Amino acid sequence: MHPVMEHDTLDLDLLQVPEPSAIREWATERGILILAHSYQDGFLQEAAHFVGDSLELARKAAAADAKSICFCGVHFMAETAKLLSPEAKVFVPDLEAGCSLADSCKAEDLKQYQQHLTEKLGQRPTTVAYVNCSAAVKALCDIICTSGNAREVVESIPDDQPILFVPDKHLGGWLNETLGREMILWNGACEVHELFSVETLNEMKAEYPAAKVISHPECPKPVRDASDYVLGTAGMLRLVKGSHGETFIVGTEANMIYRFEKEAPQNTYLAAPGASCACNLCPYMQMNTPEKLWHELNVQANEVTIPSELFADAQQSLQRMLSIV
Repeated sequence: MHPVMEHDTLDLDLLQVPEPSAIREWATERGILILAHSYQDGFLQEAAHFVGDSLELARKAAAADAKSICFCGVHFMAETAKLLSPEAKVFVPDLEAGCSLADSCKAEDLKQYQQHLTEKLGQRPTTVAYVNCSAAVKALCDIICTSGNAREVVESIPDDQPILFVPDKHLGGWLNETLGREMILWNGACEVHELFSVETLNEMKAEYPAAKVISHPECPKPVRDASDYVLGTAGMLRLVKGSHGETFIVGTEANMIYRFEKEAPQNTYLAAPGASCACNLCPYMQMNTPEKLWHELNVQANEVTIPSELFADAQQSLQRMLSIV
């Protein structure tokens, strides 16, 4: 297997990419840990040493003894890996792979709103941030959560303590409904989950009346209300692995179905339709390709770093989460 050469002149379209297992073996020999989110395409999932949701990947990064981590996901995920494995070099296939939800909450705006709420309430609210945010936002927050542990994180905060939940209004709204809280919600949303339509979902339910609908809490409330289960990706995986002969309509990023079909092939999976397309794929996740992965494994040019003035506070908010769940 020949490494990539001539970084500045390389044409990715002409790059010969090895099979996923060969890429993984090559990386192992060089002390590179490949992590991939479940929303990546099947090739990248197969090439990774570990595939998981945000919480699983955060734990893997924290426990990693690798000298380098290649993170197949979006930028905030790689930042999280760097915060939890500071001695490792962390790099990504494409530095432009961002996140609409993270982009909806800028650190300077959050800081200003926190000050406003403190003056209005007469006390500083506890700020809980969904992990889908930048390191700069994490540094301003008290504790982080993922969709898999959000309930436990919020329940760890006393009932009489006001909470500002950022940046996902849908996940925050679901938590308010299920936990009876009155958290103040930031007005952010994931552009992929926003596309799910209850009208098209109901049409699909009519076509497959025996199917069970599982949706992510990032989906709008009408979609959640029309679902049989509202679960984070790890919860979805546990559900389908424990089911047999079921048909599931899946209301989350469509690449999740690849993992379902691999780990729970005994069921049938249908992608819930969006308002204007057959299925929902995250355009940022799709920026990572096999060619970019193989290229970056060789050159490690797209390094993700955290400004030193943010590092300790952002790391602490993540470690508080990991100490709870």
